[in-house]
Amino acid sequence: MAVEASGVFEEQARAQLTDQLTSAFADDCKPEQVIEAIDRAWKMFEKAPVRDFVPLLAARIVREELRGLIAGHRG
Repeated sequence: MAVEASGVFEEQARAQLTDQLTSAFADDCKPEQVIEAIDRAWKMFEKAPVRDFVPLLAARIVREELRGLIAGHRG
């Protein structure tokens, strides 16, 4: 039961993160770019036994990646 609840939590957290970041980066990135960055970040933690912090860590990685992408296009 706990594994199932954890999976539901991750799905909800990922959906919320997708909404937040597509909105936050809407002026500079296509939604597909944001989703692809989230997919890459999430895969980094695919085999992590502790899942509680995956959404937080993925969010940080994605923000850093997208900010770098934006800076690269502007610079």
